[in-house]
Amino acid sequence: MKYRQLSWSRRETLGLLRGVVGSLTIGSCARTKLIAQPPSRQGSFHPQTTSSAMPEAASPDLPQSLTAALQNSRDPNSVLTALMPVVVKELRCDRCFLFVRAPLQRLTRITHGYSRETRWPTMVQSTWSPESQALNQKDPLTASAYRSSQAHFIGDIESAPTGTLDLALERSVFRHRALIHAPIYQGNVFYGILEPCVFETPRIWTRRDRKITTELQERLGPWIVRYLQ
Repeated sequence: MKYRQLSWSRRETLGLLRGVVGSLTIGSCARTKLIAQPPSRQGSFHPQTTSSAMPEAASPDLPQSLTAALQNSRDPNSVLTALMPVVVKELRCDRCFLFVRAPLQRLTRITHGYSRETRWPTMVQSTWSPESQALNQKDPLTASAYRSSQAHFIGDIESAPTGTLDLALERSVFRHRALIHAPIYQGNVFYGILEPCVFETPRIWTRRDRKITTELQERLGPWIVRYLQ
């Protein structure tokens, strides 16, 4: 997989932003430990052709703490909740959230998130929002996630190449300075985005950071599929 310095799934946040103030309370968001299970509307949220087998094998590229978090429970909500703070610790970042997409219903939501400090909102949303084509077209990072699983590593949003991201959006909504934008696919279907980030200062994403991100992209697909069931 190629890497280049870029980033998230804003569609949801942006859709969130349309009515954002209602669903996302940026100022008062505290650390999120557990998010409500996805609503069971008209059956499963995922295509039936998609495999939901759980990855079990350990990987030399994945720290033991992350491997343990992913094998800790068969309940996907608990696994994803426990995973967020471990990602923050292992990547030495300030926040990490998971943007989830229900492909059949075309609904999106930031389901899980964790921040080192309460002054940084987790971005977690309480409700699902319809996908927004306008939003996809406006935000280059979201549009990129819908096209491929290529992860983008952005060391500084202020110096990112033109066309890489929507700077106004990054500043006003996400408020981070550096981030990883890692799309998650399962069975060639786009299911979400993992977005670790750093506030206030730029960040050089290391080879280790990239390897961990790639491994998480591979492993999170089956968990999201199960979460949506």
